[in-house]
Amino acid sequence: MNGINATGPAELAHQARQGLPARRRASSADMLASEPDAALSGAAAPVLTPRELDVLKLVAKGLSNPDIAQQLFLSEHTVHRHLANILRKLNLSSRAAAAAWGVRTGLV
Repeated sequence: MNGINATGPAELAHQARQGLPARRRASSADMLASEPDAALSGAAAPVLTPRELDVLKLVAKGLSNPDIAQQLFLSEHTVHRHLANILRKLNLSSRAAAAAWGVRTGLV
């Protein structure tokens, strides 16, 4: 790929915060992926759990914690903890930053 070759999730998260396109070398898993969700950003797939990705997708779509909890059959507290973990893992400071990161990386 042209442009930025990220070496890890932290660098991709940094690029996302800077508004740079997230790019990485294609792996065999990427080449085998056939669903759009499987082609997630290089940072999200290895760092976030599948449930955290579910929560992040809904945050990026603008849903509130109670709405996310209802849709995923979780408690609001669990959604809150997932969001806190997402922010920590991606080194982001707010729900809005997480939503923007999800949009920039093609999660939504």
